[in-house]
Amino acid sequence: MAHTIGPLIKTVRQAEEITQARLYANVLSRRQAIRFEAGETDITTERLFQLLARLDMTAAEFQYRWEKQTAVAATPTPQQAILDTAQAKLDQWLDADLTPGEEQAIEAYALTRPFFTLNQIDRLMAVMPKLAPAPYGRITQKLARLLAEMPDAPQVQRRRYRLWANLGIRELFSGEAVQAQKHFTQAAAFANDSLDDRITGGFNQQLAAALVTGDAANVYAATDAVIAHMRGLGLGVDADSLIDNRRHALTAAGLHAHWTPAELGAMARLVTIVPWPLIQDKAAYLRRFPGLQTALDAAGRPLSAFRDVY
Repeated sequence: MAHTIGPLIKTVRQAEEITQARLYANVLSRRQAIRFEAGETDITTERLFQLLARLDMTAAEFQYRWEKQTAVAATPTPQQAILDTAQAKLDQWLDADLTPGEEQAIEAYALTRPFFTLNQIDRLMAVMPKLAPAPYGRITQKLARLLAEMPDAPQVQRRRYRLWANLGIRELFSGEAVQAQKHFTQAAAFANDSLDDRITGGFNQQLAAALVTGDAANVYAATDAVIAHMRGLGLGVDADSLIDNRRHALTAAGLHAHWTPAELGAMARLVTIVPWPLIQDKAAYLRRFPGLQTALDAAGRPLSAFRDVY
């Protein structure tokens, strides 16, 4: 940032119609202020924060403006490059597989690094679902501690919500409904009033509570209304994802006796958005879903025949 901070502060100061004397009072002398705004000198971080407070600007916003002005991008470390590669794969397709080397590198990076930026935390949360349960749990606890240390930073509460909600979903998919209930409750403490939080958060809590009863019929009854509501809002793909998540959780709990028509319909629609060029063996991929082929054989129809079944 050498000698580029001052000119940006000057631009902001002038836009806010604040005089040099007012902005730099008890921070810099008049001569120091002139040299600073001319880009001849820099100032300490402590003094920069004082100026930002007087300009009513957060450090995050200042950094954003500085990066836009200077067009400087951080050079990624090899470990960050691995994170970016893994995230790019998962951005293409959430079910994409990571290599063992990528998984090991991500685990080592996450568990040994003492500090993360918020962007690094976002990248970690994007790739963590592909890790084994033990490192996933340890990384979650570590990120939870780090985020708890900066509760007032921008969007930290949102990240805390996602962290615990993601852990709850993972536990549902592992047949651990009681633990999932606990972590969905933790997530709810950080939820905002967005439509996504109210619908999917409520769905997850209802699903976990119903699974604890061990009654599949109760699970369907407790969650069908939420799915219908989401479809009524025009969020068809999201509704299908909830159906798929419910089926997955039921399977993990040993409660999925058969594929319902709605589950076959959701699967038929979801596979249309799978990037098939990335998959060498389509049949092997579909075999990942227990009981699917048996259900199709019993129906005497291919999966594509269920695309309009809801």
